[in-house]
Amino acid sequence: MDYSGSTILVLGAGLSGIGVAHTLAKLGANVTLNDYKLIEFDASESKKFEEDHIRVITGQQDFILLEGVDRVVVSPGISLVIPIISEAKKRHIPVVGEVEIAYEVSKAPILGVTGTNGKTTTTSLLAAVLKEAQWDVYVGGNIGYSLSEQALAVPETGVLVAELSSYQLESIDKFRTKGAILLNVTPDHLLRHKTMERYQAAKENIFINQELGDWTVLNVDAPLVAGMAERVKGKVLSISQTRTVTDGAYFEHGTCYASLHGTAVPVITTKDIHIPGAHNIENILSVIALTYALGVKVEDIYRAIAKFHGVEHRLERIRTLNGVTYYNDSKATNTDSTIKALESFTEPLILIAGGKDKMTDLDEMMALVKTNVKELILIGEAAQRFAEAAVKAGVAHIHRCESMEEAVLLSARIAEEGDVVLLSPACASFDWYARFEDRGDHFRRLVERL
Repeated sequence: MDYSGSTILVLGAGLSGIGVAHTLAKLGANVTLNDYKLIEFDASESKKFEEDHIRVITGQQDFILLEGVDRVVVSPGISLVIPIISEAKKRHIPVVGEVEIAYEVSKAPILGVTGTNGKTTTTSLLAAVLKEAQWDVYVGGNIGYSLSEQALAVPETGVLVAELSSYQLESIDKFRTKGAILLNVTPDHLLRHKTMERYQAAKENIFINQELGDWTVLNVDAPLVAGMAERVKGKVLSISQTRTVTDGAYFEHGTCYASLHGTAVPVITTKDIHIPGAHNIENILSVIALTYALGVKVEDIYRAIAKFHGVEHRLERIRTLNGVTYYNDSKATNTDSTIKALESFTEPLILIAGGKDKMTDLDEMMALVKTNVKELILIGEAAQRFAEAAVKAGVAHIHRCESMEEAVLLSARIAEEGDVVLLSPACASFDWYARFEDRGDHFRRLVERL
């Protein structure tokens, strides 16, 4: 697509918004970057805006911004029902998300990963396997790099690996993945999407524009995901931990198998896997299924998985001190993710949870806390509701802390040799921190100082 001379309004001055603004400016567009919040950029970023001739307006968001605009591009964090977007649609100005621009810009095929949980681990492992096979891999999206900037950089001979949230997928138009992984869909982001049906539909957009030669990996152990197969336009690759599959990957007797056309080959056993939990077997199987279908050799898949020790903020082991091991699972921003984390340990657990409440049901999580957690430490805005749910479930030992510092010091004081201290909040971070990464980094620093 030719952007030369076009006038584009980018809404949201976070990482994605800034990235797509620079991308479009480099392609010749006249770009205005806007955020209703007042944002102070550092000198280096301000200089980049000047160099790319990007007009920056923050602290206000008036309809006058739409004058002469050919297209509106929204960052993932921007709701599609805010007044300026509604007004743009009234004026028949096209509105798309940042990932749509990435698709238009990319000369290479896109492999996308989505799901309520496991996206970051799966995306990182997928990239690692492809790199092990000597593919030229660029990674972006919800994982921390602007997808549009990565799309502009990737050569035709490379591949773009994208972690995609429901926020990113709900605003696509023609965006297409050559290979898609859809791990799971459980209640999350319902304050944004309002219903599970709308949330699921956003997730399904990852394969909605696929063609016959494309691939989609579906977890058939999850009934909601398995039912999507009838709507997939490409080839379905199934993954399962409970049954064998004809095309895809499965887990049996401690071994992960790849399968195509009914012929299965062993790839790796649990003794060579270094990320704990059944949910990580799910992530590994999805990567095996897609990369094997794409022609990656089993030896390369094995080596990459065997070298992989996880990602930051996802069951990240920080240290062992006085026989107590500390794990950072700040990426667990919903109850389902925390449940998976709790199921990954057999050791006595001290759980630090809480943050910006997503108002999801807590019954299942607290039932598991009652059986798997010896001490529950609650933080953040959600602490009161979480405490009430814990009491209702019969959790015996509940503590309230007013800071992360207090929570870490308390955990160290009450922990005994052999215990695990786990930060797995089941909440967003926005009450105390800008991002879950900031929350996890703060926890890590505090633990390292003990």
